[in-house]
Amino acid sequence: MVMSGVKNAPYMMLAERVYWIDALIYDRSEYNRCMSKSKNPITIARAIIRIGDAARNANDYSLLGALHEMVEQLSQYGVKDADVDMDLLLEYVEATDGCDYCRAADGKPSVEELTTKINQQLARRGQAQVEASDQSVLEFEPVVHLVTAAYAKNEDGVTSGLSIALVVNQDGSVDLTRDHFLNAELLDYFDENHPVNWRSVERNLPSRLHGYHLVAGSVEVQEILPRELEAMSF
Repeated sequence: MVMSGVKNAPYMMLAERVYWIDALIYDRSEYNRCMSKSKNPITIARAIIRIGDAARNANDYSLLGALHEMVEQLSQYGVKDADVDMDLLLEYVEATDGCDYCRAADGKPSVEELTTKINQQLARRGQAQVEASDQSVLEFEPVVHLVTAAYAKNEDGVTSGLSIALVVNQDGSVDLTRDHFLNAELLDYFDENHPVNWRSVERNLPSRLHGYHLVAGSVEVQEILPRELEAMSF
C-alpha cells in the first residue's frame, strides 16, 4: 500500500511516533480530564517539529491537520511547553498545515523561519548548560602567600635587628622580594629545604641567619595575588 507517494514502512514508524496524537484528539473526555488537572509545563516542542517536518516532507496533510488540532487544543487549555513559547508552536503547526504562498503574500513568517525560532528557543537550555560548564572550568589567578619575619642579634649588649620578606608560591617554591645581603644565604637554605608549607612557614624558616636569630612570634603570613607585589614597595 502506498500513501502520498511514501511506502508503508516509513509511515508505520511515523504512525507509531504519533499514536498518542490520535488518543488525545479522539478520546476527548480523557484528554479534557488530564488537561484540566495539568498545571506544570510539558516537554513537547521537539516532538511537534519532528512530526511536523516528517509529515510535511511526506505530504501527509491528514497528519498535519491532526497535529494542528492537537497543539490548538493544548493552547486552549493553557498548557505550556517547558522550552518553547506555545504561541510559536501554534503558529508553526498552522503554517505546516496551511498554504506557503498565502503566508508569503500576507507577510507571515515561513515554516522555515518559524522552525529557526523554535530551534533557537530549544537551544537556550543547552546554551545555559554549556555556559555553566565553561564557568566551572575557568582558570583563576593563583594566590601566593607573603611572609615577613624579624631577625635579631645581641652583640656586647647591643641588640640589632632586620626583617625579611618572601613569597611562598602554590608549589612551595620561594621568591625573594627585596635585594638583601641575606638573599644568598636564604636561597641556599630554601634550595635544601623545600617545598615550603605556608601553613607552617614559621617552622620552615631558618632559625638563624648570618648570626641573627628568628624572633619568636614575628612571622606574619598574608594571602595575596601576585599582581599586588608590583604595587608594593619593599
